[in-house]
Amino acid sequence: MKTINKKWTYLFLVLFMMNWFAMRLTAENEKTYTLNQLIQLLKQNNLLLKVAELDKRIAKEEYREVRALPNPAFEYARGKGEIPGEVEKPDIWEIGLKWSMPNPIHRYFFLKSMKIHLSEAEIQAEINKREIVKGLKTHFYRLQFYKKVKTFLEEKLRILNEVSKITKAKVSIGESKEIDFLRSSVEIQKNKTALFRIEKTIAYERTSLNEFLNYILPEDFTAAEDFSFTPLPDIESQINRLIEASPFIRLKFTQLKREKAHLHAARSSIIEEIEIFAEKEKEVEGEKWKVGIGISIPLFNQKSAHIRKAKLQKQRAQTEFEHAKKHFFADIQRMAAEIRSLEKEIETFKGAILEEGRQNIELSEKLYKEGEVPLVVFLDSQNSFFEVQERYYEAISEWNILKAELEALLGGD
Repeated sequence: MKTINKKWTYLFLVLFMMNWFAMRLTAENEKTYTLNQLIQLLKQNNLLLKVAELDKRIAKEEYREVRALPNPAFEYARGKGEIPGEVEKPDIWEIGLKWSMPNPIHRYFFLKSMKIHLSEAEIQAEINKREIVKGLKTHFYRLQFYKKVKTFLEEKLRILNEVSKITKAKVSIGESKEIDFLRSSVEIQKNKTALFRIEKTIAYERTSLNEFLNYILPEDFTAAEDFSFTPLPDIESQINRLIEASPFIRLKFTQLKREKAHLHAARSSIIEEIEIFAEKEKEVEGEKWKVGIGISIPLFNQKSAHIRKAKLQKQRAQTEFEHAKKHFFADIQRMAAEIRSLEKEIETFKGAILEEGRQNIELSEKLYKEGEVPLVVFLDSQNSFFEVQERYYEAISEWNILKAELEALLGGD
């Protein structure tokens, strides 16, 4: 019996330890997030995304509110009084039903403008969402890049510390001058200063990224490294089509349509409503019926200023739409040119430059340790290689940020 209990105890301990290690591993993995994971968390937790959705729902309710027709008004009045003469029981009352029907032409264009306003709110919500996703991506790519630079600086600092020790030993036996040791110490201090600055930048980008997610991530989270690169497909020959379909241009065109409908509504607003009524009243001994249609026609056109204002607003919307298309076209062309330039730069780095730079720094380090080259040659080789390596990853980050901006502007991946 005791043997069985010991076996169960050992089994329980083994399972407990396995579960503990699994939970710890999971907790460590949860501190590293991919871009897709962050975007999913963004959709669940970002407050501005919720505001954009609420704006769209508010516009829907406004449209439903103006669509509602006014209810018929029921009027009933009854009174008693003393009538001079021979009337014994004077009976005075009035009952009626009135319904004010909006001018159908004015109402048609007014509802059309409100419906377009609803479409405008939906497009604006889409634009806001894409801008927020773009902001998240931008901070993610920057955090990823600065994290990579930090690893370069740490590697560079490690090599410099080794070389500094070797230089100090060479100075002690007369193979090197004191100035070489001082130069290596200066390089170490410069590298440490750069490392402090990059850590500060990483903290800023991490906080900015966490702000998009309503601070649900742990303070020491990091971005999963992904510097994959595939050139963009041809967009230069499709710019006009992409611009027409972009949310920003669709928003400007929708605003123009709304102002046109508003102008038509203003022109037909001289007669705002038509009143349909039926009344029956009794005055002492006589009864009177009244059924008809009432239309109020103003003697003076008090809507002329309103109409002129609507016409000017329509002209302004037309001008803004044409300007937006030209400005947008120039922006897309500029961004496409920058992307193609970065792609050529990245492809060049991916060739022999990075590999040759790595071989050069390893050879210069070896030659310096063997006394074949002076310290300054090694330092120049090291600085040149790390500058090229940093620029390679910086170019990929810039390319990713521009691509994210294009996705936000053109409304697609």
